[in-house]
Formats: sequence, C-alpha cells, structure tokens
Amino acid sequence: MFIGSSLFLLLRSRAAAPTFTRMAVKLSETQLPQLLPWLEKHLPYTFKVHGDLQNYLREQYPDLEFFVDRWPHPRALVARVNPASEQTGVKRLEVDGVFGTNDEALLSLLKDPDIVQWDSSLVLCSLTINLDAVLRAVEQMGKSTKLTVATLLTATPADLKRIPVPEGTKLRAATTADVSRIFSTWKFAGDRTDYLIQERVERYPSVYLETDTGHHVGHMLSTNYGTMGMLYVNPDFRRKGYAKVLISHMAQKFFDMGKDAHVFIEEDNSPSRKLHEGLGFWVVSGMKFVWVKCV
Repeated sequence: MFIGSSLFLLLRSRAAAPTFTRMAVKLSETQLPQLLPWLEKHLPYTFKVHGDLQNYLREQYPDLEFFVDRWPHPRALVARVNPASEQTGVKRLEVDGVFGTNDEALLSLLKDPDIVQWDSSLVLCSLTINLDAVLRAVEQMGKSTKLTVATLLTATPADLKRIPVPEGTKLRAATTADVSRIFSTWKFAGDRTDYLIQERVERYPSVYLETDTGHHVGHMLSTNYGTMGMLYVNPDFRRKGYAKVLISHMAQKFFDMGKDAHVFIEEDNSPSRKLHEGLGFWVVSGMKFVWVKCV
C-alpha cells in the first residue's frame, strides 16, 4: 500500500524513541528472538546461553526463563530453569547460565531474590570472564562454593578422524529404556538430577554402543546448550578404542545437522582432552567455563 509522504512523516514523528527499562526484565516470547543478535555479537563468550536460547526457541528446552538488566540494550543476562517446572515432584533450582559485559549489572541480577533463589542450594554456570562477579554475589549472599572448571574443544567435519563401528557391536541412539543405566554411571548423579538424563535422551542427539548380544559397551549424550558430553565406557570394555567410536559418531550427528561439534572437558581430565584432540578436536582459546555449586 502506498503511503503519502506527509502521512509517513507524521507516523515517524509519533513513533516512540527506544526507551530503557532500568530494572530487571524477564523477557517475553516476542522479545527473546531479539536477544539473539546481542548474544551473537559476543560469541564465543556467550556460547552456552546462546545455545540455551536457540534450543528454547526450537521448543527443545521449554523450561527456561531469561532475565536481563535492561531492555532493549542489555548488559547482563541470567538464564534460569523456571522454579515452577517440576520433574518427579522435585523443584529444579538452577541458574543455567550467566553472561555480562558489565560486572555491576550482572551482580545486581544475581542478587535479585526474584531471579536467584539463594535460600536453597543451587548451581550457577559462568564463564571465567564473569567469575569475579559471580563469586562476589555468592560471598555477599553468605554461600560457600565448589567450582568445576571446564575447557571448550571443537571440531569441524574437516578436522574429525572417523572411527568405524567395530565388528560384533552395534550403535544406536539412546532410548528412555536406557535412562536408568546411563544415570547410574553419571559422576554427577544426585537426588535431583535423574530428570536431566531423561530430557537429554528424549530431546537431543545421543549414541549408545552395545554388543550384538545386547551388553552395554558405552554411551555419549548431548546437552541442552549444544555440546557433546557424558562420555562413558563400561569398565569391561575400556582400552579397546570404544571411546573413540562414540566420540566420532556423536560428532557426526552434529555435522549432519549442519553444526560443528563442541565438548566441554573438565580442566583436570587430561586423558579425555588428549582423547578428543587425537580425533581432531582443538581448544577454543579463552573459553573456560565454571560450574559454581553454592551451598
């Protein structure tokens, strides 16, 4: 439709200039897609929360809520699991990821009791560049912490060394029937974590290796923020190259979706890092991620 120039100027004169909200803002469904350009501008440092948001928008991670310090030009973000979301009757008290270009803005979000439930034990996920602000919040809220530091590694289709499935074994995706077995092998398994395995099996790519007679050899899952993880090989089958099979085929699943393969490896797990590097993965410089367990 043609709009006359005088009417066009009138519309422009009446259009409201962008305004800032100076308090914490819970982003609406219509605002969330508008958050992506800000996160993409700060990649790779927003790697995790960017992956969370992408999966939320694909309806693969529906339980998240996103808070910023102001809108439409945020300086800090907290992504949390909705406290009302429950699995097996247990409330999930987590802050899934934080990122900020301004420590004071991030600190303000973290200390907001309507965003972070400090009256219970919780886990916050932070990049090392934001760790000072996170630890200041933890200290000011009277909590103690246990830190788990991980490094990000990545591989492209051109990087990866492919490993065939050995004779006498078969590879498939994990199913809900495998959840209890996978959960029993997870080093971080606890009273409130079984739902994580269920979600990852149901929503995201996975590989499950077994013998032709049905014995569990190993598995690898992927996360809500788009990385490979939770690599496990049954002790009866270790040192036979099965871990390389799982990593290779898990990475290929990401390539088939048009993505590079990424994995977070704990800083003190040098065998796993060497294993991935031997298959073509390389360290993303400066990308150390910290899981901050607060009690």
